[in-house]
Amino acid sequence: MTKGDLATQIYQMHGGLTRKQANHLIENLFEIISSSLKKEGHIVISGFGTFKVVKRKPKLGRIIKEQKVIVIPERNNVVFVPSKTRVKKNK
Repeated sequence: MTKGDLATQIYQMHGGLTRKQANHLIENLFEIISSSLKKEGHIVISGFGTFKVVKRKPKLGRIIKEQKVIVIPERNNVVFVPSKTRVKKNK
């Protein structure tokens, strides 16, 4: 699913938003999530899950065509852990 797909579904479900407003809403949502992860390192959304930043250790990788061993540097990744509570689906 893409951000465009999310915006389309919000547009269809809400009824009072234009497509442009739905796209703007999704862009703002992801901007808030991104800036909060940079600032605080985690976000908890009750009933949905937790986004958190984890530090990955450096590791060795290989370029097979060149038969080279390279070092992949330490980096930060975002991990999502789903909530254990079930989210009810609208039918």
